[in-house]
Order: sequence, then structure tokens, then C-alpha cells
Amino acid sequence: MPAQRYFPQSEADRITWLNNYAAKLPVHGPSLGLSGEEIGNTQADIAYLVWLLHTWNPAIQQDALQATAFKNLIASGNGTLAVAPPAATVFSAPPGPRPPGVLNRLYNQVQRLKLHAAYSEAIGQDLGVIAVADSSEHPVPVFSATLEQGPHGSRVRLDYTKYGHDGVAIDSRVAGGAWQFLASATQKPTYDERPLATPQVPEIRDYRLRWWDKDQANGEWSAVQTVLVGA
Repeated sequence: MPAQRYFPQSEADRITWLNNYAAKLPVHGPSLGLSGEEIGNTQADIAYLVWLLHTWNPAIQQDALQATAFKNLIASGNGTLAVAPPAATVFSAPPGPRPPGVLNRLYNQVQRLKLHAAYSEAIGQDLGVIAVADSSEHPVPVFSATLEQGPHGSRVRLDYTKYGHDGVAIDSRVAGGAWQFLASATQKPTYDERPLATPQVPEIRDYRLRWWDKDQANGEWSAVQTVLVGA
């Protein structure tokens, strides 16, 4: 089922929307024909999906970046001391798993609520299920690339808005060299934590993005963003 027009396009806005819907559903659900069991199941669905979006997926992506950097370090780095691989993220007290199709169940539920005799526009506004049109066109990604201090040293942070796309394909080049595919990303922010090509020698990194949908890059390249790393 395609995303509904009331459902935000950016990941951060979706998390906010889901949390609001979960909080307001016990207020309006009973008068719109929902049982306590269905309300509880919907809240469990949302809690699990929000955890995946906000906690699990970013951490796994971060683990993958660290794994790539470690692989490159061991393969081509310098040093005489043995280095242990970085530890994978350990999640404490995650919410209980849920069946696939959380958003499909949610969209169907919203449709039923809107057909109930007690439904009103005020309730719709409070639940966040009134569609907001976005007529803007976004033929290429608009993004920012900034240097920040990460848990393992300096890293480049890439922020972008998906505008309904699955994500972005990221290309990068170092010191004016050839463009190389860096990653496909569906969660933001995305981090580039690659070690310097030459240890302790600052380098200029360029980034460009295309849209990423159904496991394929598409569209034109964005404007190039440049960051000086290691200065």
C-alpha cells in the first residue's frame, strides 16, 4: 500500500507523527469504534517501528561503516600493534517484535476511523490524519555535508530529505580523484567514517547524491558538497 498524503516524507517527521498518533489513539479510538485490544496492538506496532527507525537501523548502519573502516585499516593501514575489530551494538530492552505490515495496518485503521460516524475534522487534526499537499518538485537531492567529532574520531555527517524516495545513492571522491560509490542510504543522518588515505594528512572529500529507489540509483546528480577532513 503506498504512503498516504498525511504521512510525512522525512524519517524524523514520520517518527514524530507515529509517536503523536500512538499517544492520541487512546483518546479518540474508543469513540471511533476501536477496542482496547486493537489500540494496544497499534501502539505495540508503532513502538516497534519507531525503535527500528530511530535506534536499530541507524546503529546497524553505523556498525557497517565501522566494519568497512576496520576492514580497510587491516588491509591497507599502518602500525605494528594488533587491533581488535569494533564491537557490534548491543541493544538493551528493545520492544517486542511485531508482524510485517505495520504501516499497511495503520493506513487501513485510519481509513476505518475516517468512515466512522463520530469522526470529525478536529479529531483528524489531533491524530494527524488530515492530508497536507506538497506541490514542491525535488528532481535531485538537497543535502549538507559537515565535519563532526564521532565516537572514533572525525567523521563527515550527511543530512538530506527523501521527499518520498526510498533514500539516496552517495558518491565520493578524495583529493579530486575519481568518483566512487560510497553507499546507498535510507536513514539519516549518514556518516562517512573512512580513515584518511594517508594517516595524519588532511584530505578534501567531495560528495554528490542521486535518488535511490527499489535498490537502484536514479535521476540526476546533486550539487557537490566539499569537506576538509583531518585538518
